[in-house]
Amino acid sequence: MIDNLTLVADVGGTNTRFALAVRNSLIAGSSVRYSNADFGSFVEVAQSYCASLDGKKPSSICIAIAGPVLADKGELTNGNWAFDTDILVHSLGFERSYLLNDLVALGYALDVLPDHAVRQISGGTPLGDQSLVAGIATGFNVSMCHAGHVIEAELGHASLPSSVIGVLQDVLGKKGRSFNTVESLFSGRGLAALHFALGFAETDPAQITGSTTEEGTQTVVLFAQLLGLFCREMTFQYMPFGGLYLNGSVVRAISESKPAAKVIIAEAGKDKRFSGRFGQVPLFVITEDNAALYGCARYAQLRI
Repeated sequence: MIDNLTLVADVGGTNTRFALAVRNSLIAGSSVRYSNADFGSFVEVAQSYCASLDGKKPSSICIAIAGPVLADKGELTNGNWAFDTDILVHSLGFERSYLLNDLVALGYALDVLPDHAVRQISGGTPLGDQSLVAGIATGFNVSMCHAGHVIEAELGHASLPSSVIGVLQDVLGKKGRSFNTVESLFSGRGLAALHFALGFAETDPAQITGSTTEEGTQTVVLFAQLLGLFCREMTFQYMPFGGLYLNGSVVRAISESKPAAKVIIAEAGKDKRFSGRFGQVPLFVITEDNAALYGCARYAQLRI
């Protein structure tokens, strides 16, 4: 029997991941991913996972969701699932239930992620204790981490900065006006929309990032340029001298392309103001699919 076993869950707009955690670590082999489309609610998918645990009984559950959380209630931004900690405790039989935004969970994860889960792609040595996590997948958002505390934000629905809009309009002309919020560009559907705006056939993000065609490469490199520009904007907004961490399926796929990674690095590091300090902000890619689950584990541990 394992004491203080916590069920941790990361609920995105497309998939839900589960694992079992003890303290700040995940139990090896306990991670499972489900497609949200196969279930009518979070309770249903959680019950399915719990039925597979073969007698293991977590005492608490901590859930990170891709949507806003307020007063222990939340809902998915890109989905119709709703969450209430009181209902979850009653429906699933846990002693305690915790709910937080998925980017907040990633903020809590930074101090406990294993070394293999993070890859530095540019910048110098981390300085100070302020970092930023940006998630680019089904949607977009950020959270700021300062001295062990995590500060929520909502950047996905904010307007794109003029530097990014300028490049979009130079390349796309009037079509660039359709990208008006951060999430409309920096997300899976934003990547697909950019590909279509360039005059290519409609397709899904995985086909674009996995393509070896000239069309796919053109889209990926342009997306990388825009992302590098946006990283530079975020360094001025949040001053993450401890590191700017990029997470999510889209950014991982983009950064795996060496030409695209070089473009991100070049654009993010161009700024030479303040003696080049902002251009040297360390840039990391989180390579672990279960990163938010580590944050859930830490969050639950802090509240025991």
